[in-house]
Amino acid sequence: MARIALIGAGGVIFAQNFIKDILISNALRDSEIVLMDMDAARLANSVTFAQKIGEKLGVMPKLSSTTDLWQAVKNAGHVITLFRAGTLEHQRIEQNIPRKYGVDQVVGDTMGPGGVFRGLRTLKALFDVLDAMETECPGAYLLNYVNPMSLNTIALSRRAKTVKVIGLCHSIPHTAGELAKYIGVEKKAIRYLVAGVNHQAFFLKFEVDGKDAYPRLREAMTKPEIYNRDKVRFEWFRHFGFFPTESSGHGSEYVPYIRKRKDLIDKFCRVDYPDTSDGIDWGCMSAGRSGASLEICAGLQVRNEKETAALLHGTKEFDLKPSGEYAVQIINAIETNVPLSANLNVMNHGLIATLPPECCVEVPCLVDGGGIVPGRIENYPEQLAGLNRGMISMQMMGAEGAVEGSRRKIFHAVALDPLTAAVCSLDEIQSMTDELFAALRDQLDPRFFN
Repeated sequence: MARIALIGAGGVIFAQNFIKDILISNALRDSEIVLMDMDAARLANSVTFAQKIGEKLGVMPKLSSTTDLWQAVKNAGHVITLFRAGTLEHQRIEQNIPRKYGVDQVVGDTMGPGGVFRGLRTLKALFDVLDAMETECPGAYLLNYVNPMSLNTIALSRRAKTVKVIGLCHSIPHTAGELAKYIGVEKKAIRYLVAGVNHQAFFLKFEVDGKDAYPRLREAMTKPEIYNRDKVRFEWFRHFGFFPTESSGHGSEYVPYIRKRKDLIDKFCRVDYPDTSDGIDWGCMSAGRSGASLEICAGLQVRNEKETAALLHGTKEFDLKPSGEYAVQIINAIETNVPLSANLNVMNHGLIATLPPECCVEVPCLVDGGGIVPGRIENYPEQLAGLNRGMISMQMMGAEGAVEGSRRKIFHAVALDPLTAAVCSLDEIQSMTDELFAALRDQLDPRFFN
């Protein structure tokens, strides 16, 4: 019987997806589920949710909860990390200070100065999880959802001794659904092969009925109502030949071509289609509005609190359909030996030969009772590898700095970021990095200040 620990389970709306998926699975519903969060009140809500979901499904969950990380991971076979380190105010700092220097970020959780310092804040907590696992459940799987995905995966993998570190992200299946809509077919009709790095992987193969569907996508992008929804990605597609996986606004942060000048931001990152159907302007993210993630996170926080209250008071029904998240599907495949194919974030080690072996790549993996076996990608297009390397240099340097507690290497990581390098001098990057260290001092590893 599996023992599954959810770290950060107080984020009720996200956590309930995993609890629901476990209880839906015939093979996993008898598993021990351990919910862990530092906030006892939020954790209590998640316990109530789990019990209510069990009642709806006619299952009595084998459930425990704790605020003690080491107790949570004890004897676990699978640990899922889904917490957010810090607050919106810390994210605001990571956006506002770089903006003074001309580094205009949309999200700042993957690349840029924001991505580096969010990584440092997050890894401080993730290293605690990893260290606890090495003692209490050596050899277990750490299934991490927390960004920055690549930087975190590299740093955790360098520090791990026995724990198997795997990164999970929504961007590939979400993009597949968007591409299906753009060409007017059901998502189940498309077949694809995707590889690269997290938030900058590419659809190397995109087919419908065994035929290349890229010509249909090129025709679709001539329609303003489609092109205007995804300008940056369509421009990447136009110039580099393959469609990328992360949304236009978010993706515009990772390259030096767009966010370095106001005229380019206005041209490619204008909000042409506000989408506020649920009270949150999702369009601001895809369009690339500066600081869009703060707007969305603030809106989500309010919405989730209302939704949590409604579910607890019975004025809203639980959605009992499978969530589609990878984590429980992976655990199910390992525990039942029923094969699953999924794009996961793993250490490269030759999987994409033209990328550094110690970087993190996002590639198709076979998952079954034997574990997780990543697939090797042959003939990866060099122009895509070149784009990826711009991200990878920063990620590897940032991970090295985080593991070693080296302030100098964190400066080098920020200096290697493609967008930062496009708009800042080295002296400006040094000043910006120093400001971020000072503003976030209480959130970071003390080694950076010794």
